[in-house]
Amino acid sequence: MISRRQTREYLLQTLYARVNLSPFDRDIFYGAYFLGEHSLSLDMLYLNEMERLLIEHEIALIGIIKVLAPRFDLETIPVLHMLILMISLTEMIYWSGEAIPPSVSVNEAIELTKKFSDEQWKGFINGALSTFLKTKETLVLESVDGTFRIFKLA
Repeated sequence: MISRRQTREYLLQTLYARVNLSPFDRDIFYGAYFLGEHSLSLDMLYLNEMERLLIEHEIALIGIIKVLAPRFDLETIPVLHMLILMISLTEMIYWSGEAIPPSVSVNEAIELTKKFSDEQWKGFINGALSTFLKTKETLVLESVDGTFRIFKLA
């Protein structure tokens, strides 16, 4: 059975590996991830499109996070938490597939944080995404100079 939640978890881990492994080979990562009995069915349409959208809109997403977390220096926010925010924001802003309610995107981000982080960062993720939902119509993005990037340019 295809699980969107498990696909999100895999997406997060894929993106994290992409940031930390050089060079990154998705096929090798996929093979290592699914060794043994832990194989599952992924929503490949969602996975491929989300990965493309996240990389394509990286600078805009970082700009949104900069506005949502003004007290944080972007370079001090752990990459894992940036990626969780970016996944949720991408679903709410850029995803054009089967509709994902914003509340689901926020809840799934919180679940990812609970699984891979701690209570402090769960509060941060929840607060940032709640602020986004309340202000998205009037959100004024700060420009990001493009030098702060998460993904390595190919």
